[in-house]
Amino acid sequence: MEFLPADIDATAAVALVAATFIGNIISGIMGVGGGIILLAVMATLMPAAAIIPIHGIAQLGANIFRGTIQRAHIDWLTFVWFAIGSVVGVAVGGSIVVTLPPDILRAGLGLFILYAVWAPRLKFVSEGNVITVFVGVASSILTMFFGATGPFAMALLSQRGYTPQGLVGTHSACMGAQHGLKIVVFGILGFAFSEWLGLVAMLLLASLAGSLIGSYALRRISAGAYAIVLKVILTALAANLLAVAFGIYSIT
Repeated sequence: MEFLPADIDATAAVALVAATFIGNIISGIMGVGGGIILLAVMATLMPAAAIIPIHGIAQLGANIFRGTIQRAHIDWLTFVWFAIGSVVGVAVGGSIVVTLPPDILRAGLGLFILYAVWAPRLKFVSEGNVITVFVGVASSILTMFFGATGPFAMALLSQRGYTPQGLVGTHSACMGAQHGLKIVVFGILGFAFSEWLGLVAMLLLASLAGSLIGSYALRRISAGAYAIVLKVILTALAANLLAVAFGIYSIT
């Protein structure tokens, strides 16, 4: 298939499109989960140098679609503070943490998610703009290395008392800004996005279809059930990070 990059055959492309579609149904409902699913599939099928940049484009599209669908529910003030932090984090470019072993970063990320999900709600976390900027900075640095740091931001936003639609919409807006900034940085660094346009187009179409289905299902979930399921998903994602960090299994 000529519109695919040389390193991706038709079977791999179908698998990537399927993972994008399924992941966006999950993220359309819960706000998180789909990015990590897609990242895991990409890690087995794509060249290492292309994983984070192409994952960023796919996630940018997915978050734009979800944010547009839920635009009436977005907390734009939180978005602005998070975006400010994201600009700072991308500008830093990971120079502070690049010398740390990746497993230390994964362990720290997993522990933060567990703390934010299960600790008593703290006022400075659930209401403070400073912590929003901090999460924007930290997650922007981490996303340059791991790609899918949505659960990190979701752990903060889930404490703010949003409706399910408000949570998904606000999270999508925040992560969309972050992925957009990341793509700009990879472009400046010289990544050849043009070679991947055919596959990117397929992933974006799958993202749109999955987001529409997931957002439709979201309207039919009660707030109570949503909160319980979200806690379970975030806990599972944190446990996955800790398992990789402590060598229980490898993602490569």
